[in-house]
Amino acid sequence: MKRTFTLPRPSGVYNSRSGFLHWCGKDCFFTMALGMSQPAEPENLRILLVEDEAELRSTLESVLRDLSFEVDAVADAATAFAQLRQNVYDVLLTDLRLPGGDSGEEIVCQAKQLYPDLIAVVMTGYGDIAGAVRLMKLGASDYIQKPFVRDELVLRLRKALEERRLRWESREWQERSGGASVGNLIGESQPLLRVKELIQSVAPKRSTVLLVGETGTGKELVARAIHQNSPRKDYPLVTVNCGAIPATLMEAEFFGHEKGAFTDAAHMRTGRLEQSNRGTLFLDEIGTMPYDLQGKLLRVLQERECQRIGGTHTIKLDIRFVAATNVTLEEKVKAGSFREDLYYRLNVFPIFLPPLRQRREDIPLLAPHLLAKICQREGISPKRMSQEAMKVLMQYDWPGNVRQLENVVEMATILAGERDYLLPDDLPPLCRPPEPDYAPRVEVPPEGVDFNRLVSQFEKALIDEGLKRAHGRRSQAAELLGLKRTTLLEKLKRLETAEAVNQ
Repeated sequence: MKRTFTLPRPSGVYNSRSGFLHWCGKDCFFTMALGMSQPAEPENLRILLVEDEAELRSTLESVLRDLSFEVDAVADAATAFAQLRQNVYDVLLTDLRLPGGDSGEEIVCQAKQLYPDLIAVVMTGYGDIAGAVRLMKLGASDYIQKPFVRDELVLRLRKALEERRLRWESREWQERSGGASVGNLIGESQPLLRVKELIQSVAPKRSTVLLVGETGTGKELVARAIHQNSPRKDYPLVTVNCGAIPATLMEAEFFGHEKGAFTDAAHMRTGRLEQSNRGTLFLDEIGTMPYDLQGKLLRVLQERECQRIGGTHTIKLDIRFVAATNVTLEEKVKAGSFREDLYYRLNVFPIFLPPLRQRREDIPLLAPHLLAKICQREGISPKRMSQEAMKVLMQYDWPGNVRQLENVVEMATILAGERDYLLPDDLPPLCRPPEPDYAPRVEVPPEGVDFNRLVSQFEKALIDEGLKRAHGRRSQAAELLGLKRTTLLEKLKRLETAEAVNQ
């Protein structure tokens, strides 16, 4: 992406105590291929600049603004700490040595504690390379030694932003490959194709999305698909399972807290809202959220701002909200356990995820995919699904949906052992249709019965019926009766002998 910047500055070389730029003329024109990820959001990348020398700070601030950064420039550590508590930053550019005994090390450590994905670049003008290297071990992304030219600064920022993007992509890939939601939206059934169309329609927009579906239908997977196909894909996707967090901790989990806000608040902590700024916040099982917290979430949705617990500063937010529920929120609204105004705020763009029983035609695509994934994950030689096993999978209703299907395939893969294919017997009994009850109705009269004679008659009737259905083919009759061919032949020989004796 080509951008041309005009930076009017005095001629000559600027090289004070920290020496920044080598200017090439009164009006220095330069074209720089930035190559850094440009956010698609209305807000640009935000940078906190910490430099005590006023002239250098002003020069850096001007250059960074020309590079489309939103810049907060401060002169000391105390002001930097205050800014970190009030705002969410993408980049920290700080001098290593600051007046008053403070150091860039303290600022970097606190910034990384608050925002783990923040990029920290340290400037050092004293040749203190060892100190800069130590800071990199503590979380700084890079250091730059003074004096430096602006091109070098741009390249360092570009490199750091690219590394952060790759780190996010790697994290998301690991979560996708190791998470419970699987299938990568695999399937060509009409219900699933409709879901894919809705994702493509809403993903580029800012609209809040409500995913409705039974447990195991892949709501988190759809949330990831929405995020990955949106302009926010280079920013975090933060997931909060509202049903897994104790009610007493949920507010702190969402909003974070200041140090000393309550008894156990030994350190400042950022909440999930701040962590997902400029990205997507996925609220899973939203129907389980405590009623009092629903009102606070409603205010965030309306005002797009929040405060940490115990804090007084308002933090502006730019978040895409995606919520999911496996219950009918309308019924919870009628029951008085879910706020009606919050429901309408969330239900802007609903997507209904079909249960697996309503898209059985996707099972022949899903099951082999899951089988291959499980074999690769467990280091097992590749296996295939037999037609008989697939028939069983197709007939089952799958109350646990895709998640249950994966668990069943994993169990069958283990039970198959060294065999390179799965059979119906490898599947758990709950998936197999019940065995038909062929037991004859019998009555024992008061005078008793001839047990051996009755058993022989019933055995002969079964064998005759099997041969009749197999049109006299003994091998096929043996298969129908669940016998080995040699066993059937032995029984036929015995029956023939008995008939001959009786005659």
